[in-house]
Amino acid sequence: MRSDVLLSLAAFFGLSAALRRGCQHSGNGEGWYYTTHQDTLTAVAADFCTSPAVIKQWNHINDIRPGINLKVPCHWNAGHQRDCLKNSDQYGAYTIQSGDELKDIAYDFCTTSDHLQQLNANVIKNKDAIFPKQVIQVPCSFN
Repeated sequence: MRSDVLLSLAAFFGLSAALRRGCQHSGNGEGWYYTTHQDTLTAVAADFCTSPAVIKQWNHINDIRPGINLKVPCHWNAGHQRDCLKNSDQYGAYTIQSGDELKDIAYDFCTTSDHLQQLNANVIKNKDAIFPKQVIQVPCSFN
């Protein structure tokens, strides 16, 4: 259902839904991602908050191709994966959910809570006081 809502909102507002790639946890902050024909090294690295150089080094490769398992950083909170609605090349909108904390949102979008507070100074007055249904700008370079 969440994907349907995101796609409907994206179509209505002329935004594109940036859905994160998921990983299969293997422990110690690492996991596996199975590549598809749409993947690029840069896009995969961005989704996992790392650089193409790290992906290359961890997997002893120079490039990726469809159908391989890549070792990637895999840190998401208990399977909770946040997506955004892109509204520019680098940023997108995220709607705060019940139970969200700014530090966790920041972590999922490869940034800091201080940076999110700066981006959203009109919405976030106190990093410890965010509320469900608030819409904030987040780094959204993936996809």
